[in-house]
Amino acid sequence: MSRFTTAGAGVALLATLAGAPAVHAAGLTVTVTNHAPADGVWFTPFWVGFHDGSFDVFDVGASAGSALEALAEDGNAGPLATAFSGAGLGGAVGAGPIAPGTSVSQVFDLATDGSNDFLSFAAMVLPSSDFFVGNASPQALSLSGLLDGSFTHAAWTIGVVYDAGTEVNDFATSAANGLFGIAGGQSGPNEGADQFGVVTPAAGSDYLAFLNLGGADVSGLDFDNYQTLATIEVATTPVPLPASLPLFGVALGWLGLRRRQRG
Repeated sequence: MSRFTTAGAGVALLATLAGAPAVHAAGLTVTVTNHAPADGVWFTPFWVGFHDGSFDVFDVGASAGSALEALAEDGNAGPLATAFSGAGLGGAVGAGPIAPGTSVSQVFDLATDGSNDFLSFAAMVLPSSDFFVGNASPQALSLSGLLDGSFTHAAWTIGVVYDAGTEVNDFATSAANGLFGIAGGQSGPNEGADQFGVVTPAAGSDYLAFLNLGGADVSGLDFDNYQTLATIEVATTPVPLPASLPLFGVALGWLGLRRRQRG
């Protein structure tokens, strides 16, 4: 599989649609689609944060940090949301595991003063001990054109899975084994052995190197077989006019017609 990257972010811009219609934008709709094959990986709900370009979720080759560790090992975005508090507007896309072939969406009301011009995201990859997706560069995903009305839609491919390097890859303590018929698996948070490593891109066949493979068929989890791992799309969300306004316009036109008739 060809992995597209934007400044080390593991994502690539697909397209933008120019010529925004004259509508009032209440916010942006973020849609995540899992493009993995039917027997491929799932994702936890995506944590997303909108900021001024200064919030860095992680750096390749550096230690993950406790907030990213909680997300990558347990799918717990709480510490990351806490770390992000005050940096911008954050939230979640999806309410449960995101299966292959499915999409989830969420609407966010954003400021247009520059404080929400950039998007960061992160989600745990299932099954895994500490695999995740996210953008390493805080300014890789710019929303400024959407917020100022220059265009109405942007989409990025997610083409890289990262290993947080915080936990030894072991099916005996990995999350969501049951989705794939793999024996063992964690029964609580932070059960795996500490790895004391750094964030690195995961190779396509890394699942074959997990401890306690037990003869499980993990061929569907080979990232090199995926054309696209996932996409994240952002589109403007128009605010519909109140129902009374079109009628008000009709009434004004009728009054004008009456005046002309009387004249």
